[in-house]
Amino acid sequence: MQRERAKDPGLGVRGLHAQGLTGSGVAVAIIDGKVRRDHVEYADRLRHYEELDDFSGLPFEMHGPAMASLLVGRSVGVAPGAELHYFAVDFARLTPERLAMAIDHVVDRNRTLPHDERVRLLSASTGYRDEERTVVDAAIRRAIDSDVFVLLSVYPLAFLDPPLAIRGLGCSPWRDCRLPEAFTFSPGEAAFWRAKDESVADVLARRAASDAELGYVTVYAPAHHRTVAGHHHARHYRYDVEGGDSQWAPYLVGVLALALQVAPELHASDLAALLAAGAEHGDGLIVPARMIELARAQGAAGASSVFAGGTD
Repeated sequence: MQRERAKDPGLGVRGLHAQGLTGSGVAVAIIDGKVRRDHVEYADRLRHYEELDDFSGLPFEMHGPAMASLLVGRSVGVAPGAELHYFAVDFARLTPERLAMAIDHVVDRNRTLPHDERVRLLSASTGYRDEERTVVDAAIRRAIDSDVFVLLSVYPLAFLDPPLAIRGLGCSPWRDCRLPEAFTFSPGEAAFWRAKDESVADVLARRAASDAELGYVTVYAPAHHRTVAGHHHARHYRYDVEGGDSQWAPYLVGVLALALQVAPELHASDLAALLAAGAEHGDGLIVPARMIELARAQGAAGASSVFAGGTD
């Protein structure tokens, strides 16, 4: 029961699915570890699979199936109608230069695809240290210039306009996860802050104030208490109570795929502002329906004016 309930992406996403908003017609990409291609969650959404490293003799990994299912999974994913292009890399040997090359590879491959089949969004649930940002950020900017929006699970995403500070929250499957107020820290993080005698409200307020002072927009997205695809066999699932920052990248890319379904004319350079405008609850939890509303409105008012609040 718990595992089934935790398949729900929450925040009203399944209500959007019921309206026909599934990411249909939108191609998305993931850069992650070696993944089994036959899992029931995403096998029928996998349009391209390519290994950018030599995986000879290496087993399937647990990380990639989880990210793929969170993005396009038939029962788990935010955008179960999107087309998935998957690029496997060996995280154990992943340098900033190799990550930049992988991002460039996605962009280069796009040039060989028909215009309406090109990848629009790229999720890579990996980070890098401050001194390594230059080469990766340059590749991300090249991707955005070519109309491929990229999210990496790093803090902050200073290469975006506006720059975003994205973190994860989660909802116990025993609560009503349609409601933003049901989301909070993972058990481990909550225990950490309790030991420091800080409440959830205290931490969220302090982070929001710090982000604003640094010039970042605070955004939170679901990142734990989720059931995800496993790697042992084609119908294997696991319940991930702690999750981690890896999980918010495919979630947000999934929401953006729903937005591009209703407004395919949006450019990658518009999407950071859409994320910022969609993070309106409390201290920044994303509101998917709000993002869809703003994406629809752009056709009438133009992206920049809508995301600045032109529909209020």
